Amino acid sequence: MRCITIIPASGTGSRFESKIPKQFYKIEGDEILIHTLKKFECVSEITEIIIATKNIFFKKIENLLKKHSFSKKYKIVQGGKRRQDSVYSALKACECNENDIILVHDAVRPYLTVKLIKKLIRNAKKYKAVIPVLNIDDTIKKIKNNFVENTIPRSDLKRAQTPQAFEFGILFNAFRAAYENNIYATDESSIVENYGYPVSIIEGEEANIKITKKENIREYI
Repeated sequence: MRCITIIPASGTGSRFESKIPKQFYKIEGDEILIHTLKKFECVSEITEIIIATKNIFFKKIENLLKKHSFSKKYKIVQGGKRRQDSVYSALKACECNENDIILVHDAVRPYLTVKLIKKLIRNAKKYKAVIPVLNIDDTIKKIKNNFVENTIPRSDLKRAQTPQAFEFGILFNAFRAAYENNIYATDESSIVENYGYPVSIIEGEEANIKITKKENIREYI
């Protein structure tokens, strides 16, 4: 059984307010993307990492990989307009068996731990589809026309994170079905859920935030 990580990295990061895409913004001397990749480099179970990005970033990423002499097998593929398109492009580039494990992780979530990655892989082997989640501590309100419509009970609500892990066959078939039915989603779990496959959960990590603004960096350095 192989384990492959997909990193969608085609975003421009408009909310980040930077002249360069946020995945290439440097923290303590290294690009955010490199900080993220270093975590997966430490996991022996992972055999390959596929980065889906824009053509204009191919050479830059190739140079970064050479600079850091990473040991994993890497592949860079054409990303798409949406995250879903980028992940699907990477899935089609996988040379996988049905039961190989695929992890999909945001390029700009560099603060995850190796412990979380390993736990996801273990659970994916057992349950075939698993995501990390966190409790919601705030009271949740549904708003309509700037007024509170109702309060939503939070006991059954969770915040989803990445990496999200799935057997290749389940994830690829779910993506193919999504495109056939014009379904678009913001994470892989939603696509697998729509396909009718149960997705299990494990506890996520509070520090495993997605960097959307520069304030996120200052808070967690």
